[in-house]
Amino acid sequence: MENLFESLNHPDSAFFLLSALVSFLIGFISAWAMWSGQAKRYEQEAADWKKKFDDLTLEMTALREKLDLSTADLAKAKREAELALEQAATIQNEKRKWQRDLDQSLEETVRLQASSHTYQATIEDLNNQIIGLKTRNEQLAQEATGDVIVNEKLEEVQGSYGATLERLGSLESNINHLIAENDALRAEAKKEDENLLNLLKSYNDSTNRLGGLEEKLGSLMAENDVLRAELLELKSTSAEEVSVRSVEPPIVAAMNPADKEAITGGAISPSDAKNEVLAAIGTTIPSATADQKNDLTEIKGIGSFLEKKLNVLGIYTFDQISRFDANLIENVTTAIEFFPGRIDRDDWVGQAKRLLKPTKPRKAPAAASAKADDLKILEGIGPKIEKLLNGAGILTWKELANTTPERLKEVLLSGGEHYRIHDPSTWPDQARLAAHGEFDKLKEYKDFLSGGREPDKV
Repeated sequence: MENLFESLNHPDSAFFLLSALVSFLIGFISAWAMWSGQAKRYEQEAADWKKKFDDLTLEMTALREKLDLSTADLAKAKREAELALEQAATIQNEKRKWQRDLDQSLEETVRLQASSHTYQATIEDLNNQIIGLKTRNEQLAQEATGDVIVNEKLEEVQGSYGATLERLGSLESNINHLIAENDALRAEAKKEDENLLNLLKSYNDSTNRLGGLEEKLGSLMAENDVLRAELLELKSTSAEEVSVRSVEPPIVAAMNPADKEAITGGAISPSDAKNEVLAAIGTTIPSATADQKNDLTEIKGIGSFLEKKLNVLGIYTFDQISRFDANLIENVTTAIEFFPGRIDRDDWVGQAKRLLKPTKPRKAPAAASAKADDLKILEGIGPKIEKLLNGAGILTWKELANTTPERLKEVLLSGGEHYRIHDPSTWPDQARLAAHGEFDKLKEYKDFLSGGREPDKV
């Protein structure tokens, strides 16, 4: 021990200890600097993610307002259409009533005209008789000026002639009155026809407006679904990459307490809900493996991101989803952190039951090989649309560039009416840039587009 202390007193030993201490301090300072830089970098990334979430929250709020306005317009247009239909039905009933009255008036007019002809013939006969009697009277007056019998007969005939003329005048007055009423009825019927035409035109305008509102509403709902899926994906990515400290996702923190409770599922946590779903597999719903997996994205409302979350829960097939009950739907909604009520609104269970019906397997196109291009890099084309295009024999950017927008619309409509909201007019131009390898220009063009459409066509 004494030798140790003596060696420490040696100048070389002191120098060695001093060098070791300096090296330790340098290493400590370097480690502290590296740790501090890494911590700042993580904090900056966390701040960037929070800003992205805040921006997306604002966008989602704006889209919700647009959706509410569109829903109100749609309800108003429907009410207007219903009122127009009721008015049209009322006018149609009145028109039928006026038509019946008009037909009766025409029949009465024809009958009176026939009577008029009969009376006219009678009057002509009487006139002929009067003329004959006058001639005979003149002859008799010349033969016997004072013949009283002839004069009495002449007065009787003249009285009968006067009564006939009075009756004929009354009939003519009635006929003229009926003709006037007939003309008035025709004028009223014509006016009612014009009102009916105006109402029908108003109804057609309301119907056209209603169709436009429905198309706009469908477009907004589709954009809203895409935005929600991106929000969920961003939240999952941020939870994996930003692990400096445990914080509540900004998208949830920005909500009011009622919405926050709806998103998180209320009293049950996502982990507890996941355990409930796992416990239901094999009892409430059958179990399945990844080898038995169906393409769950065929169900409207399920994207690739939600499909992965369902697979994590052990849900792989349409048969499992078709057996969901109310309790399981609530637990699945909480476990995948989905919007409450959306599974019922999109009718996952009903869609899954329909997809379970046996269909003839479609053979993959012979040209579908490794040379097929990724059409999803083009603005406006997702996995389902890519599948439709591949099924129509459009596998590469070059083939898409040589396809007209009219043909692309036909391909979209072959997949169902809900694809009508998509506009393929810019797809050939985008595909042409991709086929020529001009990806920088393609990116600029995609940034210029809005929802797959050129701004002046939106």
